[in-house]
Order: sequence, then C-alpha cells, then structure tokens
Amino acid sequence: MKNQQEIENADSHGEERQYNWEERYTQPNSAPWDSGLPAPELEEYFASLEGKYPKLVLEIGCGTGTNAIWMANHGCAVTTTEIAPTAMEAAKKKAAEAKKQIDFHLIDICETTPVEDGTQDFAFDRGVYHVIERAKRSLFVERVAAALKPGSFWLSISGCKDEYREDPNVGPPQLSAIELLTPIESHFAVIKLERTYFILDNGIKHLAWKALYQRR
Repeated sequence: MKNQQEIENADSHGEERQYNWEERYTQPNSAPWDSGLPAPELEEYFASLEGKYPKLVLEIGCGTGTNAIWMANHGCAVTTTEIAPTAMEAAKKKAAEAKKQIDFHLIDICETTPVEDGTQDFAFDRGVYHVIERAKRSLFVERVAAALKPGSFWLSISGCKDEYREDPNVGPPQLSAIELLTPIESHFAVIKLERTYFILDNGIKHLAWKALYQRR
C-alpha cells in the first residue's frame, strides 16, 4: 500500500495521484491547507474591487467553509461544492455559528453543477484545479465557465512546478504554466498570472500560481 506522501505527490508526468478527501479530513493533522484563515489572494482580490463585490459566488471545494463564510460576510450569496462529507458538515456548523446562509452542495462539479448556467458573478478555488485528473481538467474548466456570466471572473490558486523540491514527494501538486493554461484558454481570457505561496498551518510555504481568468 502506498503511504500518504506517495499518493499525494506522484509526478504529473507519470502516475497520477489518488485522493481520499474524506480520509484527509478525518485523520489528525492530515489537512495542512485548512488554516482557518481566509486565503490572502481572495482578500487581496476583494480589496481591489473597492466595495463592488460580486453578488453571486461559486466556490469549488469549500473545505470547512472559511473562505465561503468570509465572502458571505462581504455580502455575497455563496454556493459551494465539496466532496468530503466531514468537511461539509464542519462548514455547515461554522456557517450556522456565524449566522450566514450558504448554499452547500456535497457534489463533484465534474459530475453535477450546483447552479444554473450563466448565473454566477465570480468563482473561486484554492487548490482544487491542480488535483483534477488530467483527463478531466477540460471538463472541470467547462463546468466553471458554464456557471459564470460572460465577463465574470474566476480566481484560482494552484501549485507551481517552478518550485524545485529536493524531495518531490512533499508538498501540493505542481503544474507548469502550460499544464495550467492549456485547458483554460478556450473559455477564459488570462487576466493575471502571478506567483504566490500556499502557506500551510505549520508555516511551511510552497510556490503557487495565482491566476485570475475572465469568462469569454
């Protein structure tokens, strides 16, 4: 049986990684991305809007709900997807404690879309796109694009292959710029592509892509 690092870090040019997200959210210290703090890239993007926040928002892979609740606190009507039941239940509990109405869906967006086509003003994912199987990336992008109104934006944070690792079996999945953008460009204009970092709850940093796309 493969250990967890081997499962998470098979090279993207070879064997693809396999994931059990429910297991990650039920085992101690197995979800280092879940810091309990809103994503800095999301905060930065909203700050750039100068109060003109999107009304209808889709978050793909909401985890325990931190970013969804943060967006709801900024007046957004948030719909989320998540495939780990334990994470979803934690998100619902946190939203109830925060007295925020969020439309949670325990679904895989590659199989089911939780919103009507062409209705959303903004989409967000942090660390979801980079775990999608290569064969399904185009479908994932199509689903996100279908949910958005033309001209709307998608902010996506993904692991960056420009980071050299002495041990490639440590850290989030990594995509090259070509791997990142090839499925994107038929549906989205690339507005911004910058480097950022995943900062894990133990303080470790891993290089990431911060990408802002606009629906064609």
